[in-house]
Amino acid sequence: MSFIAERATSTREHHVDRLKVLVYGSAGSGKTFLASTTPDPKHTLVVSAEAGLLTLNDFDLTAVDVHTLGEVGAVLNELSGGSHPFTWVVIDSLSEICEVCLNYELDNNRDPRKAYGELAKRMTAFVRQVRELPINVVMTCKMDRDTSAIDAFITPGLPGKTLQKDVPHFFDFVFPLRTFTDDEGRVRRALQTQPVEGYVAKSRVSGLETFIDADLTSLFNEITKERTNG
Repeated sequence: MSFIAERATSTREHHVDRLKVLVYGSAGSGKTFLASTTPDPKHTLVVSAEAGLLTLNDFDLTAVDVHTLGEVGAVLNELSGGSHPFTWVVIDSLSEICEVCLNYELDNNRDPRKAYGELAKRMTAFVRQVRELPINVVMTCKMDRDTSAIDAFITPGLPGKTLQKDVPHFFDFVFPLRTFTDDEGRVRRALQTQPVEGYVAKSRVSGLETFIDADLTSLFNEITKERTNG
């Protein structure tokens, strides 16, 4: 039997088993609060590098503060080992972890260019390892404006051009968290799933509305519906 005949499958058999999401937004947009909206709060772990857990004090979620690269690595190693109860991990935020890593590299490299190169290698490996965890992964990130091209656009905010360009490719979903004021003056939050209005966004699952509720349970149910109906 040929290699192709033995390995071939239908593309209909491929689907998203777990969510791998990068959410970025401005300060105060509600990125940390998203952790409270998973469909399985009892088995949700919040990894906080920003000391911003106050917004979640009305919820009973498991959280761990990390301040050093060693602490980040310890959490990741435990999650990779599989001997834990968690089905969701929310890392808040990737931007802050990158800053911790950058400060470490700048302290250990006289040449800033080498420091940024080491940062890119270390953080790319970190994002890859987190992406491969057999659970749902959500990473939050700052928002930045890229003015290097003719047309400026809004993108996840990470130190160094390499990370800012490469990191979104590792995720199935990259969503800016947007805020709007409705006709009654109330602030509404939404995840943007398509690249419109100058925002970088992507979804590897078709059929999502351009703006959806800023709610991970709704997103998970929508993806599950797409998978079932597909």
